[in-house]
This record gives sequence, C-alpha cells and structure tokens, in this order.
Amino acid sequence: MMSLDTAAQFCRRMSIGLRAGVDILRVLENETKSGNPKHRQTMVDVGERIRGGSSLAKAMLENKHYFPPLLIQMVHASELGGRMDGTLAYMADYYESLKQTRTQFVSRISWPLIQLVMAIGIVGGMILLFDLLGVPPSARLLKLSLSTYCISVCSAVGAILLVGYGIWKNWFNCHQFLTPIVQRIPTLGTAFITLALSRLSMTLSMLLNAGVEAKRSTKQAFMATGNRYFMSGVDRALEAVERGASFGDAFDESGVLPREFIESVRIGELSGTETESLDHLALDYQDRAKRALNTIAAIASFTIWILIMIVIGGMVLYMGIQYIQNLTNFANGDF
Repeated sequence: MMSLDTAAQFCRRMSIGLRAGVDILRVLENETKSGNPKHRQTMVDVGERIRGGSSLAKAMLENKHYFPPLLIQMVHASELGGRMDGTLAYMADYYESLKQTRTQFVSRISWPLIQLVMAIGIVGGMILLFDLLGVPPSARLLKLSLSTYCISVCSAVGAILLVGYGIWKNWFNCHQFLTPIVQRIPTLGTAFITLALSRLSMTLSMLLNAGVEAKRSTKQAFMATGNRYFMSGVDRALEAVERGASFGDAFDESGVLPREFIESVRIGELSGTETESLDHLALDYQDRAKRALNTIAAIASFTIWILIMIVIGGMVLYMGIQYIQNLTNFANGDF
C-alpha cells in the first residue's frame, strides 16, 4: 500500500501536470521514473490500462493493493465531476496534513511509551533477579513468578492490539454502534467525523458544479467519506432524493449525519449557494479535524504519563505493603 508521503507526492505531481494541460499518459509516464520499484511498476500498469480504454479510477482499482481506497473513490468522483486536478490537489493536502499530524502524534507519545516499557521492564528485571538469587515467591516483595508476569503483560498488550485491529477492520460490523458513541466524545469525535464530512462536502460540490444528476452525486458523496457508518445511510438518502427532497432533507433522512452539517447544507440551499457553501464546509472541517488530531496527540501523551504513574505507584504501594507485612511477620517470629 502507498505510504502517506508517496500518496501526497503522487497526487501533487498529477495535479500540477493535469492543471498545466499535460496529457494524463505523459504524467503517468513521468511517474514511472520516480519512486520505489513497486511505485514505478504500478504506474506502468496504470498507463497500459488507460491506453486500453480504462479510466484512471478503474485502472487504480485494478491495483487496489497499492492505491488507498479513499484515493480511488475520490478520483472516480472527480472523473464524474470534471475537476480531477483540483481533487488531486485536495488529496495531496489531505495526505500531507495526515502525515504531519501522524508524525506529531508519534513524536509526542514516543518518549512516554518508552518510559512505560522501561517501567514494565524494570519490574520484570526485579522478578528475574529474585529468580536468579533463588528467593522463593513467598519471601518476595512482589510475589509473582517471571512466567506469570510475562504472560500477564503479553496478554494485556495482545488484547489491546487485537481490539484495535478488530475495530480497524470493522469486525462484527462494530462501526455501526461505535461511531455514534465516538461522535459524542468532544475531541476524538471531532477528528473522526470532520475529515469524513470534509470529503463528502468537496465531492458533492465538485459533482454539482459539473452538472452530475442529484442521485449519483449523493451516492458518490457518501462513498467518498470512507466511513462505513456514514455509508450505511446512503440508501435512505437516495430514496429521499428520488422523491424530490433537497440535499439537506436527504441527508437528514439518512439518519447518520450530524445535525450541524445538515443545517449548514440547508442554509446553503436556501441562499442558492450550495457549491460555494460546500467548498467552504470542506475547508472548515479539514481545519477543525487537524486541530482535533493535535489535541488527541496531547491527550494520548498525558494518558500514557498517567498510566506510567499508575504502574509505578501501584508497584511501590504493593511492595511497601508487602515490606510492612514481612516486618510484622519477622517481629512475630513467623518469618
């Protein structure tokens, strides 16, 4: 799969080339001369498929193991709307922003994570030292065997990773009930929702500007969110559009979009500036998502610090209690 950096550079080069009027095959030919071997080979295949009559989105879909699903969907929407250079520029900004936010997030939590690992390792080292010295568990301040401690730590880490992977892969259709919950969490919900709404707004604006009919525009806008929960409301929205409902009413009937977004769309429709309002919403939501993600990084770093304090404080308290008990037993002659 494309890295964020590769995706951003690819979108940027494609946008600049298409905006300058360069033929898409020539732009793709230039892509075959840059990047790693996997990137170059994929660009060769995409170019050959386009020469064979495929669209760019279809050629990218045939190489879905390399291109991000969201990028394929947005390129498909741009082909319908006729604003591919603008869409690719937007996606270049999106991937660059995502990479920057991810880098900041990792840099903020790296040192706390290292300290947490060190704290866990120190406790394990103490248990190992007791084992090497032959101190029986009953006489230790921390009455755990090394194997029990390792199994406990590995089980906890494994459970966290498994749950995280399951949520990412939408096991048991968990997004359906998790997304409404996450939406209500002030900072996390903001980041999770606003990026999806930004893509929906931009896609719908692009398609309406190109004169694409309402039903198809609505469907592509929902698909561009990349959010399974939002996409689950597309059928209800399409039924409303078929009955002649406005976009605001159709979004309302979908039952999945936030009230604030729906009201913003309705205001744009009332003023007769739907596309301009949607473009403004896309930029506004993207900016809000970036700020929210930075806040999440700070919260995550603070949470890890708290966890370190709990681990170390809990161990110190436990060992202190055991030490007092040993002193009491020694005074009573039970040691």
